[in-house]
Amino acid sequence: MRKAAGLFGLVLLVLLMAMAAFTFLAPHLGWRVDIVLSGSMASQLQAGGVVITRPVATNTILPGDIITFHSPDTGKTTTHRVVDIETSPSLRFRTMGDVNEESDMLLVPAESVVGKVWFDVPYLGYIARFVKTPQGFLLSLCLPGLAVIAAEIMNIRRAWAERDIL
Repeated sequence: MRKAAGLFGLVLLVLLMAMAAFTFLAPHLGWRVDIVLSGSMASQLQAGGVVITRPVATNTILPGDIITFHSPDTGKTTTHRVVDIETSPSLRFRTMGDVNEESDMLLVPAESVVGKVWFDVPYLGYIARFVKTPQGFLLSLCLPGLAVIAAEIMNIRRAWAERDIL
């Protein structure tokens, strides 16, 4: 049981380290990691989740694809589904949130497209937002440190107990 718990902890640690590395390296590769802030895509992407967007050639985007783009009116990053594509006079996408009744008012020019959603992780955004707070940052440093200290204390006690037996 102890070995299984140790293995689980190691796998979890490796996964967390890989996710952290990917989050920091992604922007350098043109990928984005964003937190879903609204429920406009609730049938596919839950608020509080994280979406990973990869860059794609805009001429490969099809209706039904979920894209991340800089909103033409606010400049904020938005993730919605492509419902139609216009090619004249230039390539533009009509987008819509899955739970919205109407499509977005403005067409998205191809140059505003960041990329296509590649992967999403529900609820991870809540953790990411918490870690960005002072309390969350402190806890994310202290808890793993305390776990390592506790594990080492247990190892020391076990070694002393074995030594007394001999």
